[in-house]
Amino acid sequence: MNKFFYIFLIVLLSVVCFSQDPVKEKPKEEDEFSIKKYKGEPGDRLIIEINRTVWLGGSSDIKPHWRSLGLNFAFMFDKPIGRSCFSFGYGIGIYSHNYHSNADFIYKLDSANKNVTTILQPKTIAYKTNSYNEKILEIPLEIRFRSKTDRKFKMEFGVKGGYVINDFRKIVDGDGKIRVYNTKNINHFRYGVNFRIGFEQICLTACYYVSEVFQKDRGVNGLNMYSFGIAIIPY
Repeated sequence: MNKFFYIFLIVLLSVVCFSQDPVKEKPKEEDEFSIKKYKGEPGDRLIIEINRTVWLGGSSDIKPHWRSLGLNFAFMFDKPIGRSCFSFGYGIGIYSHNYHSNADFIYKLDSANKNVTTILQPKTIAYKTNSYNEKILEIPLEIRFRSKTDRKFKMEFGVKGGYVINDFRKIVDGDGKIRVYNTKNINHFRYGVNFRIGFEQICLTACYYVSEVFQKDRGVNGLNMYSFGIAIIPY
């Protein structure tokens, strides 16, 4: 009886052992620096900039105010260039430009009383607010670099062109508050270069408009604007 019991036990153990699946080799974990992990992915699609605007080339009598702050919103598409650190960005944006200063916009007729030119002179009347405001609809194009690190370093350089869709001057003084729209001889076509550098969602930004503020020979010649500030990139 015991003999048969031992034989049965040996057979049973043999069946159990051979019926089990062979031990599979544990797959290797993906290497920390694998190409797949760092495959280029779209980013920097929404850009919000808080900028300070300065005019270059004007008279030294025109003094800008620290409140010359503007906002820039851009919605971008991002196309990675292969598996590299570079990508191409393009989209549409709107820049709200506010230039606070002591400038008074003066219209002057030429000797034939046919053409009006716009000049800037220091205001002689006391005021609380004196600003010139523009909204520019823009199309930006950028080459972007993003590092292959956990905390991404970013550097982006590009060009942009646009059109001034709205402009007005806002004046607050002892007589009250007024807005004067459609400033004469403004150059409505704008184009320039822009640059951003930083980490993750925060970058420093700068933009220089090659196009002048006024039309040639119809306003202050050689007057350009540039801006610098902080870019917030939530997505």
